[in-house]
Amino acid sequence: MKISVIIPNYDDTRIERALLSVRNQDYKNIQIIVVHGGPLTFELQDIYKKYAVDNLINEPDNGIFDALNKGVRYVSGDVVYLLGSDDYLSDNTIFSSVYDKFQSNAALDGVCIGCIFVTSDGTIIRKWFPPRVTAKRIKIGLFPPHFSLFLKRDVYDLVGPFKSSVSSNIATDIMWLLDFAIKKPKFQINTLLQYHLNMEYGGASTRSFKIVWKQFKVVHRYAAANKENLPFWYFFSLVRTGSKLFQIRIWEFVMELLKIKKNNI
Repeated sequence: MKISVIIPNYDDTRIERALLSVRNQDYKNIQIIVVHGGPLTFELQDIYKKYAVDNLINEPDNGIFDALNKGVRYVSGDVVYLLGSDDYLSDNTIFSSVYDKFQSNAALDGVCIGCIFVTSDGTIIRKWFPPRVTAKRIKIGLFPPHFSLFLKRDVYDLVGPFKSSVSSNIATDIMWLLDFAIKKPKFQINTLLQYHLNMEYGGASTRSFKIVWKQFKVVHRYAAANKENLPFWYFFSLVRTGSKLFQIRIWEFVMELLKIKKNNI
């Protein structure tokens, strides 16, 4: 079983940390795809060469989900894993544990790990460890982060590309996962509670309350458009947003937002 890892990047040298966490895995049957949309500096070229990137797609894109769509087209593996350029895996046995899960159950559609949201200095802001991932939970607004999921290649064939042009890359992964739950309501995803992904806070979906509010509206509109498949569609976006509050360490969250706002002034 080959695991294809897709990493979108726009001029971020932190991708070296992401690549290191992949190349350090004790499971070696992997394919690394980097979709590079920014200036290809000598420093980044050296990083990509150092970590033996298998496929480098170097061309402009229309945001992270457009980049991911490009990456999916180059996948040669059986399982697809999406990784942010500023994120990194917690342990070097994650891929081998994912492999064991798939080998023990051929009907599995995916494997999910937990996520820890951290600041640039490693302070933990939010934790999410999946008790279970099911279509029923997704349909009421309880989502795993997409970058926590190792999914079979045929899941991407079933659901299709991310709808990157529908909402200017806002909540595009949420729409994709909801489509997955609707198209395959009995999907099977197992969980690995002992491992996690470190996600650096301040990305496109978390850098301000304004973005969070935009996400809320986009998700609500998409739920309304699919209300025949959602038992409580009107509360769908509220449940999705509210569920995150129980994961947040409030003080660290507020301080990080203030720091991000200061840096953007």
